[in-house]
Amino acid sequence: MGKGEDKCSAVIDGYSDFILVNRNGKTQHQGTLNKAIRRIIRDCNDEVLLKYENATVLLPNFTCHSLRHTFTTRMCEAGINVKVMQDTLGHQDISTTMNIYTHATEELKEQEFQSLETYLKKAV
Repeated sequence: MGKGEDKCSAVIDGYSDFILVNRNGKTQHQGTLNKAIRRIIRDCNDEVLLKYENATVLLPNFTCHSLRHTFTTRMCEAGINVKVMQDTLGHQDISTTMNIYTHATEELKEQEFQSLETYLKKAV
């Protein structure tokens, strides 16, 4: 936070107290955050490459929007109500939320089918 700031002064759709704010207590611009992410990725990868000549695990390139996809997928995995996800993301149409932003993992699919199998066995 900037000098003398103890919390974010921005209010967006009724939400406040954002974490990523500029020196004036306003939300950071997406481009500024993406530049910072690129620098962090570059610096971390450079450090790993300097330490380990044959390093194979490096941070991949990602953006704020990638984090939005990840956040939505994690909400889905946690069983968050779809309407809550839609509202949180600001989508007018639920199909946007379901078709574009949620990426069910293979692990989640496996868990859901195991739950179905358990249910069906109890029903017999």
